[in-house]
Amino acid sequence: MALYYDFYENPQQEGSGDGKRFHVRVVTKGTVTTDMLASDIRKSSSLTEADVKGVLTALVHALKNSLKENRRVHVEGLGYFQLTLACPPVSARNEIRAESIRVKSIIFRPESDFRKSFRTVTFRREPVKRHSIPYSEQEMDSLLNACFRDTPYLTAKKFEQQSGLTHATAARRLKQLVEAGKLRKVYFSRYPLYEKNV
Repeated sequence: MALYYDFYENPQQEGSGDGKRFHVRVVTKGTVTTDMLASDIRKSSSLTEADVKGVLTALVHALKNSLKENRRVHVEGLGYFQLTLACPPVSARNEIRAESIRVKSIIFRPESDFRKSFRTVTFRREPVKRHSIPYSEQEMDSLLNACFRDTPYLTAKKFEQQSGLTHATAARRLKQLVEAGKLRKVYFSRYPLYEKNV
């Protein structure tokens, strides 16, 4: 089994005289859902799919509770989970109040054996550049017509699936389509909805 990769252009800072630089990333081939995980685990155990889903749900619940109790969580064979915090910059400890502190992220540090298990993987260059499919204006119009064929609204996820673009590129193209007047954002949230401008 090979890991597919591709090269992505580094964002450039304005005024920097540096030429183009690229970094490598794994090309993701979709997302494995809880149902899919449960199905895979069931095949290699005596548990039912419902049992596995119940355990995974309980694990998530226990993980959240433990982190909220100032604990670091160690899942044997997998790794460690721990909260990180952020606050506005201060020059003295008494300048900050608890209300100004927030959870920045949840970091995961894999166990050594888990990390080492990826040392033997092989790599292959992704033949199709999903992150930069060059749609012409006519092709994009056809794509939008297909997206709106059965619904008056479009989600970013559906656009990503229909276009074959990566998550970040799909979001960037949607923004460009709004700016060009082809789409209108009608629901501003973490999961916005778009409708076609007629």
